[in-house]
Amino acid sequence: MAQVCKHCKFVVARTDRDLRAVGRVADLVEIPTPLQLGVTGRWGNEPFVVDGRVQLDRAGAPGAPWQEIFIAFPASGRWTWVAYAQGRWYATSEAPLPLNGLPPWTALQPGGRVHLEGHGVFTVIEVGRRRVISAEGEMPYVAAPGVVTGFADIAGPRGEFGTIDYGDGRSIPPKLYLGRQIDPAVMQLDTGAPVEMPTAQVTAVTCPNCGGNLPLAAPGTAERIVCRYCGTTSDLANGALVALGQAPRPPEEPYLPLGAEGQLRGMRVLCIGYVIRGCTVEGERYRWREYLLYGGPRVGYLWLMEEDGAWQLVTPLSGGEVHVNGPTAQYQGRTYAWKQSVHAQVEYVIGEFYWKVEIGETVQAAEYQGPDGTLSIEQAPTEVSTSFCAPLSGKELAAAFHLAPPPKPGLGGAGGASSRAVLILVIIVLLLIALVLFSDCGSGGGSGGVIFFPSVGSPSFGGGK
Repeated sequence: MAQVCKHCKFVVARTDRDLRAVGRVADLVEIPTPLQLGVTGRWGNEPFVVDGRVQLDRAGAPGAPWQEIFIAFPASGRWTWVAYAQGRWYATSEAPLPLNGLPPWTALQPGGRVHLEGHGVFTVIEVGRRRVISAEGEMPYVAAPGVVTGFADIAGPRGEFGTIDYGDGRSIPPKLYLGRQIDPAVMQLDTGAPVEMPTAQVTAVTCPNCGGNLPLAAPGTAERIVCRYCGTTSDLANGALVALGQAPRPPEEPYLPLGAEGQLRGMRVLCIGYVIRGCTVEGERYRWREYLLYGGPRVGYLWLMEEDGAWQLVTPLSGGEVHVNGPTAQYQGRTYAWKQSVHAQVEYVIGEFYWKVEIGETVQAAEYQGPDGTLSIEQAPTEVSTSFCAPLSGKELAAAFHLAPPPKPGLGGAGGASSRAVLILVIIVLLLIALVLFSDCGSGGGSGGVIFFPSVGSPSFGGGK
């Protein structure tokens, strides 16, 4: 067991023979949670107590910590770790290492599948390095503060979730934690307080450049803020913004304003971010627009994607729910056929985001088309994101946010490549007609002519990080 001294912040580990100080942690970062140290309650029918908390960050992206809560069950001696990320709650406990051993950390690829003998087959969601930065209370095990360890997050097809902690390759051994996504309602606090608030609670931060007041909908998960007024890009650290530089302003105003609140398909959501992404296909640049929505801790994050006036509601999925097999993908018993794959690149961005979004950030985006919608799989170097894109009419969207209806599909989704292509086609046709008429006039004949109309189309890509 390890315990954090509340006075000097040293982590003290209990061994078979003595106590050993393994390092000093930093002060806790303010990440809101009702699961505070010492809180008691019932998990189903079993009493529990919050014994500890650890905060970690990615070694390659410091300043954006997340936290994991250590919950003990005194009656049975069991324990579990609880974490919240992007609208989902997870509970995991230490599990025996697989009989066939762990796959090498360097061999893991996001989106790949691993077989852990005795536990099943999992999809690799993220591969990275992390470190402990702060902690409190008592825990069964914690890495020394600041020591970098490799990890991989994995997911199964029925809500299973896990983390492989590869240790540091020297004194810290590998460990396997398995569990599943949970409904936080399973935890009933003795205080009667809800484990989560049902809706987003908006606070505010100040832009370090222009002093503008910027609403903050998810202070516990927001990592990057791009000022809507001056374009300053900042990271969120200890409740304040740290300026990084300037981002170019989008060339157009978003249809859905930042801060717009709506009731969309039974969910109260806020528009907190706006992204323009693009790709190049056969020398032609195509662009589409994405709106990040936040519905509070229970709903989490959603996306709206618009291209040439056609809208889709994009819902993030667990990567373990989707199985790609060659040209098809399987999801909830349905088969989706591969449609297209491109390199999608961020061109413009404003608002609040749950990852460190950057101009020029590029992912490999693939789409699989089905009768009820589209599966979108986005592959980045260290993680994979999977979403389901369902068609959404402009009329429904306008009613949800009390706005004037957006342009209809094909009528110029704000600079879409298809609109430009149609304009070019019209010009070509007019030139050809003029050429034929001029030829007829010049020859005085009636030879006539045949005009071929080339097909015009543009790719459409479901979005969402």
